Amino acid sequence: MLSLSMVVPALNEEELIDDFFEKSIRDLSAVAEDWEIVFVDDGSTDRTLEYANAWAAKHPQVKVVSLGRNLGNGANVEVGFQHATKEIVFNNTVDAFFNTEDLVWVLPHLNTYDAISGCRSDLSANNIYQKLLTMGNLTLIRTLFPLKLRAYQTVQFHRRSLFEQIRIEGRSSFVSPELLIKAHYLGYSIGEVEVTFHPRLKGTAKGGGGPTR
Repeated sequence: MLSLSMVVPALNEEELIDDFFEKSIRDLSAVAEDWEIVFVDDGSTDRTLEYANAWAAKHPQVKVVSLGRNLGNGANVEVGFQHATKEIVFNNTVDAFFNTEDLVWVLPHLNTYDAISGCRSDLSANNIYQKLLTMGNLTLIRTLFPLKLRAYQTVQFHRRSLFEQIRIEGRSSFVSPELLIKAHYLGYSIGEVEVTFHPRLKGTAKGGGGPTR
């Protein structure tokens, strides 16, 4: 059975954090005996860090990294990946854009591929601007780089060896395609799976950009 590290950057997520940890711990325990959650607090000003530390005190598999200030997407993800210690590393968010219940059918694909990239099966939740932005980014990446996928910025599963071979340079949401492109250049085989988008139930999304202040 694979060992798993789930990297989770967070900024001001106190309203979701308890439900997130309860569900994540349950789902990870169902598919792996050896797992960890690397929770990266990106300078939260609410009680996110306090709540995360409380969960870490009760569960040794929860590792909390506090950045002390808001560094933004890219920088916070890189920190999380560098702190991951298990064989397979994947990313998620506190609002759980990837449902960890799906691990049971996603993980077997790693018997065939070195890495897995998720592709959203439904973009109906996106407004017109978001759809145009998604298609524009997709077209640009597919034009500039040889790796042709249906999506580059959803959930990804990588061997930890990748992070020992590359240096993450992105400091924006481009860090996700950067990982896939560098894995491709290193000869890693990459498979795609369709994943279902799960809309946020509380609060406001924080990802997709740089520091908020």
